Amino acid sequence: MKASILNSLATLSALVPLVASDWQYRSRPDLTPPKLNITIPAREELVDEGFLFITPYPSFSPGAKGPEQPGAYIFRDNGDLVWSGLSYFSGLVLNLRVETWNGQQVLSAFQGQPAETPGRAYGNHVLLNNKYEIVKTLRAASHKFASLHEFRIVDGKTALIEITNTLPVPLSRWGGTKDQNWILSTGFQEVDVETGRVLFEWESINHIDPKDSFHPLTASTGQNSSQAWDYFHLNSVEKDDQGNYIISARNVAALYKINGTTGEIIWTLGGRSSSFKVEDDAIFAYQHDTRLLHRSHDDSVEVLSLFDNAASESKQINSVSRARIVQIDHNSKTAKALHTYPAPDGILARSQGNTQVLPNGNVFTNWGQAGAITEFNRGGEVLFHAYLDSFPSKLAQSYRGFRFNWTGIPSEDPVIVVLNGGTSDTTDVYVSWNGDTKTASWRFYIELGERPGGKGVKETRLVGEVKRTGFETHLGLDSSKVVGEFGVLAEALDVNGKVLRRSPAAAVSRGLAEPPSHPPVSLGDKPTTDSFWDDL
Repeated sequence: MKASILNSLATLSALVPLVASDWQYRSRPDLTPPKLNITIPAREELVDEGFLFITPYPSFSPGAKGPEQPGAYIFRDNGDLVWSGLSYFSGLVLNLRVETWNGQQVLSAFQGQPAETPGRAYGNHVLLNNKYEIVKTLRAASHKFASLHEFRIVDGKTALIEITNTLPVPLSRWGGTKDQNWILSTGFQEVDVETGRVLFEWESINHIDPKDSFHPLTASTGQNSSQAWDYFHLNSVEKDDQGNYIISARNVAALYKINGTTGEIIWTLGGRSSSFKVEDDAIFAYQHDTRLLHRSHDDSVEVLSLFDNAASESKQINSVSRARIVQIDHNSKTAKALHTYPAPDGILARSQGNTQVLPNGNVFTNWGQAGAITEFNRGGEVLFHAYLDSFPSKLAQSYRGFRFNWTGIPSEDPVIVVLNGGTSDTTDVYVSWNGDTKTASWRFYIELGERPGGKGVKETRLVGEVKRTGFETHLGLDSSKVVGEFGVLAEALDVNGKVLRRSPAAAVSRGLAEPPSHPPVSLGDKPTTDSFWDDL
């Protein structure tokens, strides 16, 4: 049903004048994804494998209106769209990534609504299988709210979910006024994905004194639960193989290792109460997304990655944001930087962002509020850099961004549209399959008869096979030799020529069409192959 509706929409769009300038895909006029502004193109032999996963939404810049369709997206390195998640999620969509659940790859993303407190949102986390079907929706338990910052699946069975809890606490003990009586405690739960049962829960207010916060009491009114003082602001959680947790807390500018049984603090890195002397080259602030990369066999050394914003909305310790690899030495009680990857183009991301160390050792970085993504090699050379429809006007940003391998086989059918200007003998055929990653070429057929696919069909004729050229593939047909009405359908083929799916047949739409980008294939010829927000 969905595919036939999409085909009908594509047909109707060819019959009416278009007032919008963005008609990127003839087969999917409903999609207006952002266009990546790639300033340093990726070289296939240098960058790691996989697609780009981003969730762009309008920037904080005054007057920013883009992207036209915020949401979850998968792109190729050249900027070609792989999947638009438009209509798959509701509200604000963030943190699209690949996870493994019960031995199968799934997509996970947060969906919800922004809260009044800056940098907060309330909602749930959705899992989609490789057919882009929802297989699970997870919420926080124990009367807590799930927020946007973190969702990670552990060992294929449990999930780490960031939670928030507003509490009536007089803020006067930390310098607040008598009218400021609400504090926001952030933490996390580890839950069983299948049942939702809470296996472990931790909250900042039970372990971290708000006196350690760098977040101004004036950042929110503190006079009601919607404007509670966000003193801690947890934004990432990692579980290690010993059952302990490593978290990042932006508003105290610190990382913590937490005992997975008692919840007690094992160590603190950075902030006002650091367990280690942080060398000058390793100092960070207002950071996001810390991950454990390595631990020595005797537990004396731990290596972490993190995204160093180096700035908040009002404070700044460095001219640019940075991806960092930091080593902790428990014997010397010191922390030093092993690698630092400064942002290109002088980028300073005052909020959001993440660092992903890839399987081949490259470092993929999403620059959060600045609306850009970069891949570095291990030595710091920029191998790929792109702006998310945002440079130079800064129209978009993405909380996180990733590179992952992914195989998508959509449950919905491919969409095909057949356009003819009305006076031309050239008919243009466009086909796409949102989310498909396996199609290598398209095989096209015409159906002759009164109605495509109906009782009047007399003959199905192969007219061409075309190499896939991106999200949408085009075939130009010389239809001058065909008498009467005809329809066109397409088969998606993998690299071995196996048919993956066949589209429904689409009738010719007379009215609006553009000149074909390639010479038309005559229907009398033999079939041919064409090589042709603020505190996140």
